Amino acid sequence: MKVMYFANLRDITGKKEEDWPQPEATVGDLIRDLVVRYGHAFERWVMKDGDLWALVIILVNGHDVRQLQRFATVLAPADVVVIFPPMGGG
Repeated sequence: MKVMYFANLRDITGKKEEDWPQPEATVGDLIRDLVVRYGHAFERWVMKDGDLWALVIILVNGHDVRQLQRFATVLAPADVVVIFPPMGGG
């Protein structure tokens, strides 16, 4: 599966995308493994109180997981997961 990062998540991971080598059953499994790999800096931009942060956007094949099953959204090896952290502007 391909995982793509935007904004400050690119700085945290050191990449704009990567081929994730292990199969993940759900979005929650993937996010938890990404937190293990990239640490607290990654976690604070995507999770709040152990769940998906309401301001983060995660797309699976172009579909927002908030409109699917959130962390329980099932993943397949050919999926493309895109993660947009909250951003400010002005």
